[in-house]
Amino acid sequence: MTTRRRFLAMVGLAGLTITGCSRMAAKRIEDMPREYALLMDPEQRRAALGDQRLKISGADFGIGETDFYHKEWEDIHFYDCIFYGVTHLKRIRNCIFEHCQFPGSNFQASSMEDVLFMRSDTLGRAYVMAPSGRNVRFVECDFGGRDPEPNHFGAISFAAPVYYERCTGKYMSITGDTLVSFRDCKFDSIRTANGTAITGEESRATVTIENCTFKGSTSIARSTLTSLTIRNSKFDVLDIGKSDVQGDVLIESVQAGAMIDEFDNARSITIRNSKFRGTNVNPDNMPSMHRALDCLVSDENRKNLKSVTLDGVECGRDEGGFFDMVDGKVTKIIQGCQLMGGTESTDLRRCTIPTAKLMLESATVAIDNYEGESASFVRSKIGTLSFRATAIVKAIDFTGAQVQKLDAKGLVRFTGQKIVTTGSNVHVP
Repeated sequence: MTTRRRFLAMVGLAGLTITGCSRMAAKRIEDMPREYALLMDPEQRRAALGDQRLKISGADFGIGETDFYHKEWEDIHFYDCIFYGVTHLKRIRNCIFEHCQFPGSNFQASSMEDVLFMRSDTLGRAYVMAPSGRNVRFVECDFGGRDPEPNHFGAISFAAPVYYERCTGKYMSITGDTLVSFRDCKFDSIRTANGTAITGEESRATVTIENCTFKGSTSIARSTLTSLTIRNSKFDVLDIGKSDVQGDVLIESVQAGAMIDEFDNARSITIRNSKFRGTNVNPDNMPSMHRALDCLVSDENRKNLKSVTLDGVECGRDEGGFFDMVDGKVTKIIQGCQLMGGTESTDLRRCTIPTAKLMLESATVAIDNYEGESASFVRSKIGTLSFRATAIVKAIDFTGAQVQKLDAKGLVRFTGQKIVTTGSNVHVP
């Protein structure tokens, strides 16, 4: 299936509705003879205007009233226009859509190049997309889906580098296949599964999220990425969902109710100055309680994970507990954090993690200025393990762990502290 056909197949022509939308008053584009003629004939537009933009204001591009199929729009500024129904163009280049509406629209082009959407709204479920191009920007736009069922989400999706700035919305799939940037956005529940991996056709996205707020569940499930960077952002639930990251994951200055599920693959995971509270998280259509932090990759790809760093991370206690396998039995245990170490290094610095399950196969593990109540190193395999100013107050479980070199001078001892070493080679003086 070609890329263009794959995009068209995502939406089809059915199910597009404009009922219930607050639509602007506009004049049918066919009733604007000059603008209509210049839209239909790019050569006529160039002859009339040269490099100047054609400005079209207050035009209604309605269902079935005009067939712009496979036309090219270039150097056009649309203002206060409304697009609904099906619009499939060959190319949109150097165009601005300002204060426009796309209610129930299936608006696509084979390529979008240097296109700006400014203060424009979908007014519900809509599809705006292009399978090729460059430099697509959305500024102060609202992608307002109305149905919380993910199968009923619309889609804003581009293979071109796409930038979302100061945008809002919910119940929508908002994605890209190459470079995707979210900055200063405020969303309710959305899906942002970036990149594609379909029947041997792979496109990896580089994703950056900065200064954004996400309520409800934010799913980046099944993304195919070169790297993922999230900074200075807030989430109710950040659902990683088996995302495949070829390179590095950086999560910095993030506050979240929970970060759940596992990366399928990543080369490194770094989480800095972030807080995951864990309990009493109740977004739409999600359970009310989550483990605070899952920092994992899939078992089959754990050898690709070279380094893991948690620096200045605080996790909730998750007092309700979770069911897990312990010695082959399903047991309810308390875990605030599940963490898989890097094969080369695992560093935990300035962290407060009351309850942690640490699954480590690391050449070096450094735990420095760490506070907690209990920590499990069960069946971990570690070259060098060192503790500095580490206060794990109640229990440390080394059952079945193998540590070649242990430096425990910095492990603070407490009255009643329980250290289990059954089946391990660990000796804590």
